[in-house]
Amino acid sequence: MADKFRFCISLFFLAMLSTLMPGCMTEESLPVSEEKLVPVLADVHVAETALISFNEPEKDSIAKAYYRQIMTIHDMDREVFDTCLAILRRNPELMGEIYDKVYKLLDTE
Repeated sequence: MADKFRFCISLFFLAMLSTLMPGCMTEESLPVSEEKLVPVLADVHVAETALISFNEPEKDSIAKAYYRQIMTIHDMDREVFDTCLAILRRNPELMGEIYDKVYKLLDTE
């Protein structure tokens, strides 16, 4: 199970990196602290892994519920979360730093 989880996280990370444009590496700051964002991203990865076992019709509604619950637990607006993801996609170095912390957090759980 842990290997499958790591594989899913790696695929998600690679998919995010593949959308980066090399010429768009400007320095941007996140609208929330890394300390707040890292646990949110960790929970999102756990949720995405759980969603693998669902079929498409129910998967969408369950995903919405998972994301809504994660945002509520961490007191974060979905718009702020989406902004963070967009900034990370445009800043691969920052993304790498954040995801190193996400992986460490997931390894301790």
